[in-house]
Amino acid sequence: MFDFTEAKIAAMAIHRVGSTVRENELVLANELVHISDSDLLELLKNFFVSPFKQPEFYSFSHNADVEENLVYNFSSNLFSSQENLLEQSRNIANHLYRCSTHPNIKDGELYVILMSDCVIEGELVDAVGIFKSETKDTFIKVYEDQSKFEVERHKGINIKKIDKGCLVFNTERDFGYKIVAIDNSSKSDDAKFWKESFLNIKPREDDFYQTSGYINLCKDFVKEVLKDDNTVDRTEQVDMLNKSRDYFTQNEAFNQEEFEEEIIKKPEVVEQFREYKDSYQAELGCNLKDSFTISVNAAKKAKKVFKSVIKLDKNFHLYIHGGRNRVEKGFDHDKGLNYYTLFFDAES
Repeated sequence: MFDFTEAKIAAMAIHRVGSTVRENELVLANELVHISDSDLLELLKNFFVSPFKQPEFYSFSHNADVEENLVYNFSSNLFSSQENLLEQSRNIANHLYRCSTHPNIKDGELYVILMSDCVIEGELVDAVGIFKSETKDTFIKVYEDQSKFEVERHKGINIKKIDKGCLVFNTERDFGYKIVAIDNSSKSDDAKFWKESFLNIKPREDDFYQTSGYINLCKDFVKEVLKDDNTVDRTEQVDMLNKSRDYFTQNEAFNQEEFEEEIIKKPEVVEQFREYKDSYQAELGCNLKDSFTISVNAAKKAKKVFKSVIKLDKNFHLYIHGGRNRVEKGFDHDKGLNYYTLFFDAES
């Protein structure tokens, strides 16, 4: 999906952006950063693009019209004339500063870069990168001078982790551009200003979005609805998760009616699933279609999400990867305990 092998940083501006609430200052650069060291440029490129491994795309949005989205306009101006990088990057820094109103927001360096020769889903495009580094790590530097060694402590940026960032690709402008974005610094709802207040982006309802959405829907349905349903025992729930995993990893397309017939089967559970889907969409504000092409990249997530394990008190964990018909559940009246009987051909 992504290929940044031939991508290059064409230009870069750096500013320092604090928090308006904590009264950290805003420092705007007066000129672009000029780097002639090709190895350093390659290091910086990898620093910026390495977090983006999954094709989970977003696009700019706005309650009225996408043209009213400030970062959308700043990006459009940069794609029209790259000579305006310093001016537009200062606009971006000012906008970020105005959005940084939560007390948990840290100050840090803001990087605005122009990248060329990015390959996104087979298309060669330029990109605008907007990144912010907030976390500083401690590094030790050892000096040697005529067999004499000295050690110093330095504060700096870990080149293996960026706190916040996005890449705006110059494609599908009328739909708000294709964007990838991350925010690793905070997972709390009150500090998710990067994607919401600052960028104002929303997930694109593509195949990756649909596949990921249904995988999470199925997981939460079993966890929140069927777990407390006495008519569907735990082994059936695990079996449904296993079959759901196989459905997404072995099929090219999703069809809800087919999924319900093959995986869920019981009419009363199908009805519960449809009701839960409606409430799920309303609560999260998502739109899950009845049919779509399954994203291979998103389907890989199913293997991690659908955990086929039954926890028995604090003594045992029963892992079921298939073969529901080889597991029987019973109750021993003499001991007053539940039990499982497992049938198998051989042990290893």
